[in-house]
Amino acid sequence: IDPYLNQAVQRGRTFNMNNYRPRYWLVNGRGYPDTIAPNFASWLPTQPYGSLARINPYHPTQNPQPGLVRYINVGTDEFPFHPHGNNGRVVGRDGHVLENAAQEDLSFEKFAINIGPGQTWDVLFRWYDAQSYANTNGDTVPVQIPVLQNLVVGMFYGGSPYLGEQGTLPVGSTSVNECGEYYIISHNHALYQITSWGVPMTGPITYLRIDPPLPNNCP
Repeated sequence: IDPYLNQAVQRGRTFNMNNYRPRYWLVNGRGYPDTIAPNFASWLPTQPYGSLARINPYHPTQNPQPGLVRYINVGTDEFPFHPHGNNGRVVGRDGHVLENAAQEDLSFEKFAINIGPGQTWDVLFRWYDAQSYANTNGDTVPVQIPVLQNLVVGMFYGGSPYLGEQGTLPVGSTSVNECGEYYIISHNHALYQITSWGVPMTGPITYLRIDPPLPNNCP
């Protein structure tokens, strides 16, 4: 969004598109942190849709289906988007399944999804606990966790390194973690666009949330 273009339209004036310069970039009409607010949040009446994706861990029998993320670009620039540090499997583009005339699978893994203007990409994503770390099976995380007074935590950390568990946080910490879930930041990798008129770490950022295996106590 270039606010000067919007201002010109609001005032019924012409705007020289040669001067167009975006200052805001959005996901579903929202900038982070509003992107992870619930759908139809009362404080965002004109931006009803959030973009927080939620999945459960992959399991061959209990949860064999991956999550599907559909990327849609309604802007005029290309946006390289990805769940941070994770690949996805591209299975569709512009509404077409990636297969040849013989219906052979042409899907492929990709790190950042470069979404051109007007394009859609359908990408499968799954998360699985490769090392099966848990307090219940004796195979614990092989890292010495610092004592609380030496621990600095982020607002999404629930106090435990194990999915589905919460623990004690340092005094004064604020956490939005609800049930020991994990969060993977997902963002536009054109880093100069992760801004709202110069305010960094805003704009086209959201999260992929991994909830504990079902059944769980997550709201």
